[in-house]
Order: sequence, then C-alpha cells, then structure tokens
Amino acid sequence: MRELEAEIGRHDELYYQLAAPIITDEEYDVLLRELEDLERKHPELAAPDSPTTRVGGAPVPQLESVAHRQPMLSLANTYSREEVLEWCDSISDFLGVAPAEITFTCEPKLDGVAIEIVYEQGLLVRGITRGDGRVGDDVTHIVRTIRGLPHVLQGDTPPALLEVRGEVIMTRAHFEALNAARAEAGEDLFINPRNTASGTLKSLDPKVARQRPLSLVLYGLGQVDGFPRSSQWEDMLNLERYGLATGRHVGRRGALDDVLAHYDDLLARRDELPFEVDGAVIKLDDVALQERLGVRSRSPRWAIAFKFPARRGTSVVREIQVMVGRTGALTPRAVVEPVHVAGVTIEYVSLFNRDEVQRLGVKPGDRVIIERAGDVIPHIVGVSEDGGGEPFALPGSCPVCDTPVEEAEGEVVVRCPNPACPAVLKRRIEHFVARGGMDIEGVGEKLIEQLVEGAHVTRLADLYALDEETLAGLERMGTQSARNVLSGLEASRTRSFSKLLFALGIRHIGQHVAEVVAEHWPDLERLRAVGAEDLVDVAEIGPVVADSLLAWLADDAEQANVDALYAAGLAPVEPAPRVEGEGPLAGRTFLFTGTLEKLSRREANERVKAAGGKLLSGVSKNLDVLVVGAKPGSKLKKAQELGIEVLDEDAFLDLVGG
Repeated sequence: MRELEAEIGRHDELYYQLAAPIITDEEYDVLLRELEDLERKHPELAAPDSPTTRVGGAPVPQLESVAHRQPMLSLANTYSREEVLEWCDSISDFLGVAPAEITFTCEPKLDGVAIEIVYEQGLLVRGITRGDGRVGDDVTHIVRTIRGLPHVLQGDTPPALLEVRGEVIMTRAHFEALNAARAEAGEDLFINPRNTASGTLKSLDPKVARQRPLSLVLYGLGQVDGFPRSSQWEDMLNLERYGLATGRHVGRRGALDDVLAHYDDLLARRDELPFEVDGAVIKLDDVALQERLGVRSRSPRWAIAFKFPARRGTSVVREIQVMVGRTGALTPRAVVEPVHVAGVTIEYVSLFNRDEVQRLGVKPGDRVIIERAGDVIPHIVGVSEDGGGEPFALPGSCPVCDTPVEEAEGEVVVRCPNPACPAVLKRRIEHFVARGGMDIEGVGEKLIEQLVEGAHVTRLADLYALDEETLAGLERMGTQSARNVLSGLEASRTRSFSKLLFALGIRHIGQHVAEVVAEHWPDLERLRAVGAEDLVDVAEIGPVVADSLLAWLADDAEQANVDALYAAGLAPVEPAPRVEGEGPLAGRTFLFTGTLEKLSRREANERVKAAGGKLLSGVSKNLDVLVVGAKPGSKLKKAQELGIEVLDEDAFLDLVGG
C-alpha cells in the first residue's frame, strides 16, 4: 500500500503539476483501484492522506494558494457499460426509486484543466485551479484573458455569489493555428491541447495566455448565493442566461438508456467536436436527490465518468532511425514494437527533432507511451520504463549521402545541404507528384525509389524524359501502368502556376500561400522580378514566407531546376484574373461546416471562388452565408444567434448553378 501511494503520488505530480504524464489514464486507474481495494480489505492500514482521498496535485509554488469554499472533487470513472448500470442500480436502491423514474444528464468529459471562477455581485473576482481539491492556485490574471468569458455577468439581477466550475481547454482549431504559427517561426511544436492549456494556465505572464487562445466550458457549481437550483440541466441553462458557456449544447437529459445512447453518439463523433473529449459524464439531474446521495472522500456518489476507449498504448522502442526529408531536414523516427492504438497498428513514430528526443529522454529499449493526436498522427508522450539503452544523438553527416550536416542559426532542425542527396530527391518527387501539387497518378513511393536508385531521375525535370520502355521494365510495372504514368505526366504539363509553386516544395509555401502568390505574380517571369517591398504589400504574406520565397528565387540551383522543367515542356496555366463584382456570389462571404455529400470541401471552396465569392475561416458578423452539411457542429448555432443566412448543400448548388 505504501508503494502504491508513492507511485500514484509521483504520477499525480507529473500529470497535475508538470503536465507531462508518462502512463495512460487507464494504467493510472488500475493503480488507484488496486489501492482502493486494499484499503477496503485493510482499513486500519489506510494512510490519512492516501491518494484515494485526494483529487489532484499540489499548488504551484510561484502562485498564491486559495482555499475553495467547497471542495472540488474528482469523479469516479469507468470504461464499462456494465459498471454504469451497476452504479445506476446502487443509486436506485439507495433512493428507493425505480431506475426508470430517475432522470440523468450526459455531458462531454472535456480533456482540459479544471478551474473555479468566482463572481461576486456579477463581477469576476477570482479564478482558482482545482489543485488538491481543497486548495488551488490563484490564476485570475490568466483567467481574465480567456476568450468569451464575461468579466461582468449579463442580466440586471446577478447572484450575490456565484462559483462556477468547468474545464479550461484549447480548441482543436486554436491549437492547430498555434502550432502552425510556431512551425513558421521555427519554434518547437506543442504536443497536445490539454498540456498546452495546462502550461498556459500556470504561466505567470498574462501576455503568454493572450498569444495562446484558451476557452472555458462550464459543467458545475460551487457555493452560490441568490442562484436558485433545481436540476443540473436547469443550472446550465441559467448559466447560459448570464452569458457563460456550458457543454449543454452537446449534452442530453433523459432516462439512462437515452444518455447511454448519447454516449455512443459522442464517441462516434468525438473528432467532429471543436474540443478534445475523452468520455462522457453521467449525472443525476435532480439537485435534491444529489444532496441525498452525498459525496465520498474524493468524488460525488451522484455522478460517474464513462470514459472512451484509450487513444494511447505502450510499446518498446526497437531503434531510432534518422529520416531525411525533402528540405534536407534530419528527423529522428522511433521504430516500436507494433501496438494497436485507436484502431490502427503503429510501428513508426516521428520524434520531430533533436530537442524533442532530449526532452522526452527516449532511447532504444525504453518502454514508451504512444498517443494518436486526433486519432491521426502518432507521437510519443513520455517514457514509462527506462530500457537502459545508450542516449540517442543525431549523426554529424547525412546517413544517406554522408555530406556533413548543417544547422541554421535559430533553428532546431539539422539539415543535409546536398540537393543531390538521393533521400532529398525522393521526398521532393513525392511532394511534386502529390495531389494538390502536380497530381500525377501512378507515381508512388516504390516507383520513385526505383527511378532514383536506378539513376533514371536525378532531378525533377527528368520525370518528363521518361519513356514507356524504361517504365515498363521496372519492378511491378507493365505496359499499361507505364502508359498511365506517362498520361499523368502529360496532363501535369499544364497545371496552374500556383500548383507548380506548391509542388516545388518551397519552404513555408503551402497551397493557400501558393495561390496568393500566383494571383499577384501569375507567371515565372513576373515572380522572378519581385522584390521584398512587393511582398510586404500582400497581407497574407508574412516576413517568414517572404524571406523563404526570396531565398528560393536567389538560389541558382533551384532556379536551374525550374528552368529545366520549363525546357522539358511545362507550360503552367495562368490563373484567370478575378474581377470584383463578377459572378452570382460577388461581394458575399461564405463558410462551410459539417459533411457535404455531393462536393468535397475543396470543390465547394472552388465553387465559391469561381462565382466571385469570398471564403471566411470562422463565424463572425462579417459572414454572409453558412452552408451546412451533415453534423454541422457549433458553427451552426453561432450563425443562428448572429442571424446569418444558413443554406443546405442543395440550396448552395442552386445558388452557383448546380
């Protein structure tokens, strides 16, 4: 029991204070349940300060400690539907009420940081982290930067005291935008939204928080005065009337079967929600019945967290390889024992850069925790068991061509400077032929490998010198496959200039920026005449993009490659000039949300542009029309609140002429 207490305490510190967990939630729950079972069997041996009686971590030393008027408890949790049913039966037995007569609520369990916000006479006076459940950190200076959180409650008669409790989160969109900006600035990327929100909340400088947009979703109350209560659902509705955001719009109230069905629905569309969700919280709706049930030492009896299946798994690192990308960047990659996470078997995990390897301390032989961000990209969260291997270090020369590596000042990336490096060439070709670029069908990784290793292609222009005989003679190729590749190459000769710019793999030039550049300088001759002052005048081209583009234009080897492509017959099509006021959507702004059935999102965006309309990235008063597909999410509600016109896909197609 003492060993378990120490182990759980260590993991509490890593999770709550350092935001750097090294085991999964399920593994933590196993430890806690084992201790709880032992304490039930041997209550005389239970420590007075056992982790089973505590909630979270100790306060951060630099911040003022504040006691909660009412303890901020944790939740009992389960991964089992059967245990939820048993919990319901125990409530029914205690209350003497049939399960069918009890009303529950089901709310998303947000993967964020618990917080309490205190309002007095309608004014925001304090923000306190949960801390150990009894004492937390005063983070009012950060709370005041949270977007959408009112400093003054709406309405004429606010409660004398209102303590609201919820989860500080960072939405997926804000997290992705933040990481994109960091990548453009050459800074390390954040690992996940929850850790980013936690670190931001504990910052001593509110300027940091303003640069990292936090959100708050409320789910409960602490002490109140002048706030009448009857049910959980009505509590949330009343909070919304004061201008506070709750998770009620993605929740449900009803019988247990209803809320369990809603759990299944949340699980199915968890990645469509604007924030990370790791389960659902089921609560007894009636506040009077909640009070009858009471609380345990660390959790209320009237609520349970029904968690989603784990997105994480553990595995052992077999080796750490070094991959060479199309820009010459050396990227360490962990080869792990195959592990099944969120429906996919993972064998390779990127370690991003040298600094990330050092931060994690990962070595061959270590057991590591692997998480799939958004159920897509796997990454290593931490080391759970030291395997005793040698520390990893990037090599001093390229592992493919043996050229000494270079490290640019202010960057964490180490690069191979050799443009003729076979690894660099392979990755460049992969990018060049990909959809969004030159979109050349049939040119896959295996074929590219044979073309480069056989010296059939030593630069991009050589692709257009390939013939049927050469291609048909390669492994897994035949006459028809060769003809398909040649047909794709021929079709790519007249792709748009913006697609060529993107396909060339210029650093920091993505698809959208390539389109912006092509709109202003629609051919190579005009682009080569561009100066720094010209780029500054374009709103969507920042200093990093401008410097990268100018460096590419000044690179003789890169320009020779482009000249060779044109000499090989490339004739990019100039974009049609956009005429203001032309087209059925001229002067109107559009945004799409949900899943469209007849158009891809890219096709829909192109229809808007072709019809003279403009696209926005979010719902605001500047938006004219929101086009809604299946499962539209929160954008629809916000648009309706702002009185914005809402169309379905068919109505949109009618608008643009089918």
